[in-house]
Amino acid sequence: MIKTVVSTYGEFIGEVDEGADVVVIKKPKMVIQSEKGFGFAKGVCVTSVSEPEEVTIQKANVVMVVDTNPEVLKAYEE
Repeated sequence: MIKTVVSTYGEFIGEVDEGADVVVIKKPKMVIQSEKGFGFAKGVCVTSVSEPEEVTIQKANVVMVVDTNPEVLKAYEE
């Protein structure tokens, strides 16, 4: 299921699989904001490949996992 994950590093959208100690996000997109609204970064950090298959975040660094706004989900899927 596609979810929004807010971590201590940033906000991500993707298919979430929660493990005991980690959250794995498949097909992750990092959410960025500008004066014109929100968008998606080309990678998940400055030096990552442009579209990683997945990222793993330690649960200690996850602030929350929530359902994604339908409009944002539509933009993610495009």
